[in-house]
Amino acid sequence: MFETSRRSILSLIAGLPIFRRAHADLPDTFSLVPGDMNGQVLRYRQDSRQVRNGALACHSRSVVSVEFLLREDDLWVARWMTERSELVDADPRMRPLLEALQSTWERVPVDLLLDGDGRVAGLADPQEMRALATASMERMVQRLTADPAQAPLAPAIRAAMQPLLAGDAYIAGALTKEPAILLGAMGRQFRVGTPLELRSAVSSPFGTDEIPVLGRFTVRGIDVHRRRAELGWMMVVDRPRMAQSVAAGLHDMVQRIAAANPRPDDAAPAADALPFAAAAMDFDDRADFVVDLATASPIRVRNVRRVSSGPAAREDTLELVRLDDAGA
Repeated sequence: MFETSRRSILSLIAGLPIFRRAHADLPDTFSLVPGDMNGQVLRYRQDSRQVRNGALACHSRSVVSVEFLLREDDLWVARWMTERSELVDADPRMRPLLEALQSTWERVPVDLLLDGDGRVAGLADPQEMRALATASMERMVQRLTADPAQAPLAPAIRAAMQPLLAGDAYIAGALTKEPAILLGAMGRQFRVGTPLELRSAVSSPFGTDEIPVLGRFTVRGIDVHRRRAELGWMMVVDRPRMAQSVAAGLHDMVQRIAAANPRPDDAAPAADALPFAAAAMDFDDRADFVVDLATASPIRVRNVRRVSSGPAAREDTLELVRLDDAGA
């Protein structure tokens, strides 16, 4: 049972080697810092759901692992791998594409750069990952082209994806999303009874600029006997900046799709109206963490990310459970 009294939390902190005084040396302040991770492999059952406008678009399961390969100065190189992927449910129209995308990344090692405290800092080799992503897109386009009913979509998909694949920002964001969620609580400095606020910026989904964000961690409780901590996370974005960024990205994408797949003149105004829907866009990101106080590694993580713009809504749910705790 989780206990949240100040005395129980501080008494446990004092006896744990992973907790250390923060650099500011404030009273009751500590950092959740992992020890020597060299050669350590963490494995999780991953469950992912995407809901679009209230309807299930995709539900998939897999087993993922993160292996800490080596440390150089203040950086770790870690290998992320996905295997035993299963497409549980999907929109029938999208299933062939989703299955092709899923198979493309099965057992493909994605090498990550982690900072000295174990948080994701980027890709170790973004050029190699971009080449793999480009090949994946081409396989999807070929699969579409082979189906007479879907062949007309192929030029539009290629036109939409090519500018995103031209740089590293989109690829890095896509390939580091799950690892960043899993390892998001590592290395943070906490003060008992005080929420931890983090101001930073995230890359635009189109890789064009950065969007300011505000995140907050809270310590919800400590399980003294099982040596676990429960944390909460919430993040919001600068809505006007996000709307501006997304509107510009959507406008560019729509223009490229229209050029690759011409439509009758009466369809043009709909494309021009798309960017204006971004003005009402909203974003909400929340997560629940259970972390191992003996190793600082995550035991369970559940993240829900909601994005809406007018009548359009998207909800992505990601849950990761350490394999030895999957039945707990």
